[in-house]
Amino acid sequence: MSKSTILKRIKLNKPQMVSLPDISVFQHVVSKENLIADFIKISTLNMSNVVNIRNSEIPLKVYLKDFITEHFPKAISFYNTLNLEDHSAEIDFCQNIDLFIAEAKLGVAENGCLWLDDSIIKQRISTFACEHTLLIIDHRNIVPTMHQAYQKTNISKTGFSVFIAGPSKTADIEQSLVVGAQGALSNTVIII
Repeated sequence: MSKSTILKRIKLNKPQMVSLPDISVFQHVVSKENLIADFIKISTLNMSNVVNIRNSEIPLKVYLKDFITEHFPKAISFYNTLNLEDHSAEIDFCQNIDLFIAEAKLGVAENGCLWLDDSIIKQRISTFACEHTLLIIDHRNIVPTMHQAYQKTNISKTGFSVFIAGPSKTADIEQSLVVGAQGALSNTVIII
């Protein structure tokens, strides 16, 4: 049977469209304090280091400069989307990126993930080819569930987006947890 015949049969044999289920049950209301506490708890369980500075008087760029110097002293190459003067460098994507720095557009409390799209990530490989990620999230941009996250995102207007929930990890081989197997060794989240 030819390829065109198979494709014609597939096109003719489409199942009838079914309405999507009502998901209003997932639209629970959570206080902002509990929402942030839940986000921190789940992010920590995902092996992220979470720092809550939303009540800090220190300007973000000053805080980040000191934080990076203290926590990532060996970092030399940076993929920095925040225009931090001291932590900018031209990146050759054939070499390692020590630290990926970005402000996420959205956070999700139920799984501790952060959403970035190609308006932030100019090189798709950057979140996977780095040693460490440092992600900033405005506490007002944290939603309770993935259902609400998808309502706030418009993936038809982006060519690429990614949800990041902690450092890369796998337990496929002999059910042994390996961190940093396919990407970042660590993930730090700073809540502003």
